[in-house]
Amino acid sequence: MNSDNILVAMQAAGRPLSDLVGVPQRGIGRLATARLLTDKATRDQIVLFEPALAPFLRRIVRGVDIHPWYCEPSRYLVVLPPGWSAGADVHARQAWEYLAQRCPPLHRHLAPAATRKTCDVAWWEFPDCDLTPFAQARIVWPAASMTQRYALTDPGCLVGPGACHIPASLFLLGVLMSRLGWLAVTAMGRVGQVYRLAPEQIGRVPIPEATENERAAIEALVQRIVDLTRERVALERQFTRRLLRDFGPPGATPGACLERWWELDFAALRQAVAARFGGDIPARFREQWQAQHADAIVRRAALSDARALAEATMDARVALLYGVDPQGTMML
Repeated sequence: MNSDNILVAMQAAGRPLSDLVGVPQRGIGRLATARLLTDKATRDQIVLFEPALAPFLRRIVRGVDIHPWYCEPSRYLVVLPPGWSAGADVHARQAWEYLAQRCPPLHRHLAPAATRKTCDVAWWEFPDCDLTPFAQARIVWPAASMTQRYALTDPGCLVGPGACHIPASLFLLGVLMSRLGWLAVTAMGRVGQVYRLAPEQIGRVPIPEATENERAAIEALVQRIVDLTRERVALERQFTRRLLRDFGPPGATPGACLERWWELDFAALRQAVAARFGGDIPARFREQWQAQHADAIVRRAALSDARALAEATMDARVALLYGVDPQGTMML
């Protein structure tokens, strides 16, 4: 059964996503300035000086933060409501001066952008915008991608430029991340080396009917996949941090090679450490590090195998809902 016939079968077995959850939405549009985004260290410094600002520095997921089954927001967005700096009736020039007195760390962070902005508009205050949908978790994906990347956000996390979103649902996440879910998306068109994942296109993905038990089974599989993914990411990050702590200078980063330490044998790991940090793993620590490296590789492989099995089972269950067997042929 070719992909066109499979897509026809999928459309016959389901309803468009937009019919179920409404039209998917793009994330918050272009910001007045990139300075409205901060890293965690800057955010913590601002909140330490002015704790009342904590609710107005919100984590934000951008397209680059989204990975298969998980996202890693690394930035916070300043969402000061209009008039926060000095009141609604105060001229922007005065409001900017008041901000410097009220919260110097935030003012310092924003100051480089002030030279490029008009003083007639309080550009550092966020325009009236309905942020209530982000109080709950969302399914997010990049607006364009070469690969399948859908994930769940945490409640309260904003969705920013380069990303799209719908209300969170483990069942819908499973369908979208399934093999057939990706087939439906890729059949809609490719631009260069990437697939466009615009809201109107994702909104046309057919979602199959499912009984309560069928939905529950897929949701349980998706939750397991998400948990395994998070555990694997935590393992990867933990081992990388240990490399940096033991061998890297303060502020060092691992680089592309050491970031994928599980692809290296121990001899290659030693070479990568020497190339990145200017020195081999000391002889007295090599046996210990070799054992730790081997153990981490085994544990990561076990997590990957368990996730692959859960994904295959999920793919099979989703295929059956569409009336397509796991081998891609029409069911009678």
